[in-house]
Amino acid sequence: MAEPLPSYRGCFGCGRDNPIGVALHLEWDGEKVKAPFVPKKVYAGFEGVIHGGIVCTLLDEAMWWAIAAQERKCTVTADMKVQFHRPVTTEESYTVEGWVKDRPRSRIYVAVARVLDEEGRVCAQSEARFVVLPDREWDRFLKGLTDPSFFLQGNE
Repeated sequence: MAEPLPSYRGCFGCGRDNPIGVALHLEWDGEKVKAPFVPKKVYAGFEGVIHGGIVCTLLDEAMWWAIAAQERKCTVTADMKVQFHRPVTTEESYTVEGWVKDRPRSRIYVAVARVLDEEGRVCAQSEARFVVLPDREWDRFLKGLTDPSFFLQGNE
């Protein structure tokens, strides 16, 4: 059963307190992070089609949270490769999902994500490398969450 993840207060990707953000409501199923998403017109690059930068944000957010949920590590994106397969359009329903592909040999995690349309077709996909930050950043992250209990209870 999927568990809801908290949001980070002002985050553009998951922050529910950010009035211009995408406010993803992420869940963790033990392997993947998933979130429904219905793009607003304000995210369009041109009429009816979501700007590629917003799509990249969705992918990045899903991968970042997959690492946080699975590994309890705070990371930053080092690099990200994105492939766009079909347009993400306004006011349609999508699912964003991300998971950890490779655990670090050093301080680097590799994660993947994709945006799926209602029929399960891949609209965009990504693979990225994330650098692990010092442990003090994890503590700072926890303080910025709306509800850190998911991480404090050791849910896996």
